[in-house]
Amino acid sequence: MRGRLLFKQTSQLLFLITLSVYLLSKPAAAHAGGLPLTNEPAIIPTWLFVLTGGVIIGVSFLFVSLVTQRQLIDRINGCQLSLPLLQFPQLNLPIIQFLSVFLLIYTLLLGFIGPQNPTSNFAILFVWVVWWAGYTMTVYLFGNTWEKLNPWKSISTIIPSLYRPYPSKLGSWPASLGLLVFVLIEVGSDITYSPSTLSIFLIFYTILTLLGSFIYGSEPWFTNADPISKFFRCYGEMSFLTPSANSLNLHLPGQKLVKGTDNIGLSARHEVLFIITILFITTYDGLISTQFWNEWVLLPLLSLGIPILMIHFISLVVGHGIFYAIYHYAILMTHRISGTYISIHSLNIKFAVSLLPIAAGYHIAHFTGYILTFSTAFVSTIFYPLQPPSFHPSPLPLWLPIVALIFILLGHICSVWISHCISFKLFSGRLQPLRSQYPIIFIMILYTMFSLWIVTSPLAT
Repeated sequence: MRGRLLFKQTSQLLFLITLSVYLLSKPAAAHAGGLPLTNEPAIIPTWLFVLTGGVIIGVSFLFVSLVTQRQLIDRINGCQLSLPLLQFPQLNLPIIQFLSVFLLIYTLLLGFIGPQNPTSNFAILFVWVVWWAGYTMTVYLFGNTWEKLNPWKSISTIIPSLYRPYPSKLGSWPASLGLLVFVLIEVGSDITYSPSTLSIFLIFYTILTLLGSFIYGSEPWFTNADPISKFFRCYGEMSFLTPSANSLNLHLPGQKLVKGTDNIGLSARHEVLFIITILFITTYDGLISTQFWNEWVLLPLLSLGIPILMIHFISLVVGHGIFYAIYHYAILMTHRISGTYISIHSLNIKFAVSLLPIAAGYHIAHFTGYILTFSTAFVSTIFYPLQPPSFHPSPLPLWLPIVALIFILLGHICSVWISHCISFKLFSGRLQPLRSQYPIIFIMILYTMFSLWIVTSPLAT
């Protein structure tokens, strides 16, 4: 009875949140962040996005709650479809490593000698559109290919190392801090608009990365401290395509996350913090692109004489702290509601991976518009790196906001399912696993609805 009452109260609260957003909303356009978009898609009411999302989320939660037989859960997670493939020759790893290092050097050079217009420079378009936006999406499909493509790791394997023991206390703290600093530099400098600034940053990152691998060794550094490597390793666990010798295996997204967290080294609080950081930076990157942020946060603080870099620094620290506090509070409530003897520390670790699909779904929704807008410009810089033709962006397709909505909701539904599976692995019976999910599901709803609001908010002008 208590579990039913809590479920009822949670559903009522979700309805009130959705209704409040509906009443306070106004028509807006969906968008993504990074390079500046010059046009927006058709106007779509924000309330329609959020209300539809709330309904779908509620239905998905109710539907998943009906699956309570552990054998059925295991059977669903074990579903796999093998697609026969032609036998292709194996790619030569040294050749791949050489090409990745060459591409890094080529990007650095064009950042300095290429056109300084961001929409005409290979370095800007390759890093932000092709690599950060587009390549990340391929990791969701095929897993962590960055292990083989990482040019910095390729260089580190041919330089000597001191092989000093990596401090266990550091864990993933450098990686989390690195991601936050990366975002701070992105929003607080002209790194997304100035090719030369981008090249300077890449040189600095190269020196820092190679220095770390020189001191601690390649594997310890790229496994624990390097933010980019750990970023792709976490997202790689989301893949639903696994190639084998003669086939391509299709399975549920996040299947690896349900089985365990060993592949991403999730074993301590600082590892949980890194996942929260992934979720936060993607959301933050979209938030600062909105008209709301510009009018209600940035401009008022700038009028008080606060430097823009300080504004972003404070907002990053505060926002990241809020995201982590919300998740930690949900875990505390899960521990209390379930009445389990499992430690809060363990619950923190086990449930953290269920947030990754939300971040992945929002990433796709956030950057799809940029890929569509700037892909043509990038192709022209391949053939004309020093003097590409002028770029005139075409209007974004009218279906883009719907696609953004779909991917955000799919990410959430996947997170709901992963959380459901983890609960039934941790707790006995049927009622205890269901009750334990309510706080986690609720914060997933909050994260997702916040993402929907950002995607449908108008861009800052």
